[in-house]
Amino acid sequence: MNLKIWEEETFELLLNNGMFQITDCGPLCSPINSFEIKRDDKQRLLLTTRCDENSKNDSLNSPKLPAGTVHSNIACVTLSSSDMTVIAKGVMPFSQNTSHHLTNVRGTTENAWIDSLESVPDDVERVHQLIEWVDNVDTALYHWPHNLEENLVTTATRILSGGDETLTQHAKESTPSSMRGCLRLNIAGNEIYIAPFRNHKRERSSGPGFILYKKFPCEDIRRKIRECLSFAFGLPLVYLGYTLLSEEFEFIGFKAVTPYIIDESAYSLLALPPAPVGSAHAKLIDPNVFSRTVNALFAHFDELNFQHVSWIYWHAVCSPMHTMPVQLGAGMEALMAAYRKLDKPQYETKLLDATNAKHLRDEFLKIVEAMPLKDPEKEVLRKKASGLNSPSQDILNDRFFASLSLDMEGKEKSAWQRRNDAAHGNTTKPGDSCELIRDIQLLKNIFHRIVISMTGASNQYIDCYSPKFPIRQLRESVEATDRFFFEG
Repeated sequence: MNLKIWEEETFELLLNNGMFQITDCGPLCSPINSFEIKRDDKQRLLLTTRCDENSKNDSLNSPKLPAGTVHSNIACVTLSSSDMTVIAKGVMPFSQNTSHHLTNVRGTTENAWIDSLESVPDDVERVHQLIEWVDNVDTALYHWPHNLEENLVTTATRILSGGDETLTQHAKESTPSSMRGCLRLNIAGNEIYIAPFRNHKRERSSGPGFILYKKFPCEDIRRKIRECLSFAFGLPLVYLGYTLLSEEFEFIGFKAVTPYIIDESAYSLLALPPAPVGSAHAKLIDPNVFSRTVNALFAHFDELNFQHVSWIYWHAVCSPMHTMPVQLGAGMEALMAAYRKLDKPQYETKLLDATNAKHLRDEFLKIVEAMPLKDPEKEVLRKKASGLNSPSQDILNDRFFASLSLDMEGKEKSAWQRRNDAAHGNTTKPGDSCELIRDIQLLKNIFHRIVISMTGASNQYIDCYSPKFPIRQLRESVEATDRFFFEG
């Protein structure tokens, strides 16, 4: 087996070695003389093809759509070799360049984006291991508890001819074994290994890595595990695709995707987990502690609508500072909506009981009818009658937090106001940036505590607000703990 299969994606070596031909050009100009597929500096899959001067595209595969038309890109290109077929999906040509030599046209170069490349064996039971390629794995904060050891043995054969018999020599050479950290987890019955690669350039505090699975778990399971790992690590993992290996560790399939990257700022985030990753050392991952967190998130994934919630959360974290509060607030409201659907002790969402609410509504409508108003104004007031029993958001928040046994005091409640300021464009005080940053960290605390409480992921949380990021009991607010420390 080629060792590169362990270390990185190999689709560029596979597809660009001259063994593959494009057998179905889809929306591309054809006939195609040569091609190259690679990732650009933003991890996008880029296909470059070269054709003759009279090449043209098939109008049936590249329909002419009116300007401004929004549609799903289902265009495909097929690449084939003697033993493998690869399908490129979501192919979108975006440029053509014609090269000239004096007055003679030499050829056309066409560039196209690709959403995904995939080749899956007909018999998926042959899959023994799946290596999922990811980026943005932390390489600076965590100490990985398990070892990944590599031993390289090189075998050389020398053949000498010219005599009566061919002379053959064999030699072996072993290189010193290398060691690095990894993490083994069992998530809902799926045994996985996750490890970062060495980041020699150190341009950022994260780098590429892999998640190794046994067999071939479905894409939905793997996506959920990635999103749970991202939240537990405090850093969004970027999915790039996978490699499939047989029991004999032969390369039998792969997938490569153009990743969705929220923003380039996702790569500059520093890992900060919402809950402790270990018990003895803040940076040393304890597999038992970390596994509890990830498994709890996974077990409650659907009921919390966590795919939607985590989407909001990471977009909030990567958003401009002045809009972050409203997006974090939206994520918390999504959690509150999910909580109301659960079969758990619920908090009251009405201000008054049914009897008093009906009395209030009836008396209000009597007053409206008695007022000397025109019908349009009265109709507006009649519609407002149905909302008289709706408590303010502050009251709903207090009840929600109380139902989760989470103390929220002055600082947290004040930070919540930032959501309203951001949503309604309220003017902030000059030089208020420092307070805004502090309030954002408090809002992240609240978000983390809600998720941890609703899933039972931990009894503690890591305080993003206070210096040195102390570990606090889940129930305790920042203000309550600070007051206890001061009084003690």
